Amino acid sequence: MREITTVGVIGLGTMGAGIVEVFARGGLSVVGVETSEELVERGREILRASTDRAVSRGKLDEAGQQEILSRITLTSDLQELADAGLVVEAVPEVMSIKHAVFTALDDIVAPEAVLASNTSSLSITEIAAGTRHPERVVGLHFFNPAPVLRLVEVITTLRTEPDLVDELVALAGRIGKEPVVIGDRAGFVANYLLFGYFVSALRMLEQGHVSREDLDTAMRVGAGLPMGPCTLMDLVGLDVCHHIGDVIYAHSRSPMHAPSSMLHRMVTAGLLGRKSGRGFYTYQRPGSGTVVDDGSADAATAERPPLEAVGVLGAGTVADELVARLREGGYAVTHVPDPAESTDLEQLSGVGLVIEAANADAADATDDDLWERLGQVLTPGAVLSTVNEEAAVALGALSGRPGQAAVMRIHAPTGNGQVVEIGRSSATEEGTVALLREVVTRIGAEPVVCRDRAGLVVDALLMPHLNDAVRMLDEGYAGVDDIDRALRFGLGYPVGPFAMIDRIGADEVLTVCEELSASSGMPAEAVAPSPLLVEHVLLDRTFTG
Repeated sequence: MREITTVGVIGLGTMGAGIVEVFARGGLSVVGVETSEELVERGREILRASTDRAVSRGKLDEAGQQEILSRITLTSDLQELADAGLVVEAVPEVMSIKHAVFTALDDIVAPEAVLASNTSSLSITEIAAGTRHPERVVGLHFFNPAPVLRLVEVITTLRTEPDLVDELVALAGRIGKEPVVIGDRAGFVANYLLFGYFVSALRMLEQGHVSREDLDTAMRVGAGLPMGPCTLMDLVGLDVCHHIGDVIYAHSRSPMHAPSSMLHRMVTAGLLGRKSGRGFYTYQRPGSGTVVDDGSADAATAERPPLEAVGVLGAGTVADELVARLREGGYAVTHVPDPAESTDLEQLSGVGLVIEAANADAADATDDDLWERLGQVLTPGAVLSTVNEEAAVALGALSGRPGQAAVMRIHAPTGNGQVVEIGRSSATEEGTVALLREVVTRIGAEPVVCRDRAGLVVDALLMPHLNDAVRMLDEGYAGVDDIDRALRFGLGYPVGPFAMIDRIGADEVLTVCEELSASSGMPAEAVAPSPLLVEHVLLDRTFTG
């Protein structure tokens, strides 16, 4: 196997300069090329700023910084790439520009040199078709910021030489990256899954299902992801998201990737995220990551008397934990383990909130009479809630107080904390929402308010996302380990999607997807359970075991 010692990188924007730094850190000589001396200097400044940050954070000393920078040559002359064993292009995502680059390289580099594209979504096969040697063309997709994120997707075509793939996998290991080898599919692995999730999140926002802040909290804290979708899209750039999403949909026609009209309007209006200073959030200035108040957060609600006493109905672990946490939060708690006894309900006459928290399989969890009796016992204005999502609709209707009723979905803690979702109906009053937000905060969790629909927010986004990974596996994109590694090392997930499924339970993922397919506003094909997911549930098989 030949050893690559010199690498060329074409394009010295944020991504290209990051790739230059990665190879130089890995001990290789790097030649970076731009189209003008002005852009060469911009690339040099990006490299200097990035390595300066590493020094200031103690991750690199000044001698190490100088050693890295000494391996780098920056130029505006493509001919300087003549001795490179590998050339990576990181130019704009326009096929004609990429063809022009690869056509020019045919006459510059040696016939055995490898040509790679850092494209995040365009077809490697189509890029290779414009060269004299398509068998030496591959995708080498780094993730931004390249010096930090460890994933590299190695994308092959039907013409790619197998030995060449082995060389690139070995090279990725030498420079400290985690390579994942996949075929030439739209969006490859990480972006295909990520952008399907983005589209679902955008649909929720556009339909007014949840606010941007609560949406981000739901997925960062409730699902344990590194950041919420709005924050992440602002970071990536809404114009970039729009372009990549369109490319993936053009190739896949997957309902999960149908273009978002909301995203299109935002890009057209120049709201591009951090780079423009405004996207889903407003930032201190263009390029800043500091969010400033833009006046679009939920308006303050009318004050109501402070809540002092809470009633909890039902027996079991959920009820017991809730009672303990409410008491730790400073509330006087009346616990009624068996609400079937009408005399016990009289104890609740003076409380301001009652939460039904029976175990899902308990008899009293489905007692419709309970809500009617509570409506008669409680004082006017007292709020009713339940952790049993299936009873949410009955809660307001049968109690006769729809304005004071909402569902609570208590999620298991993640590495980022714990979320409790508050599902409101069209009749739920703002005062009810404010009271439940306060209660959730005082028990040490983060509240997420949304419309009372199947899956609320966390499950409605996470479960189809996981199901899409199973569909990807079933269609031969990549294996379980490669898909899990792609999302861990490329997107920063704490664990991969298949590890998540095994932890949550494939049966739970299946159940939520079936509910969403039957009752959500999402296209049925987008959330229909993968046959492979059904198969694993019926056979009681895990994906990672």
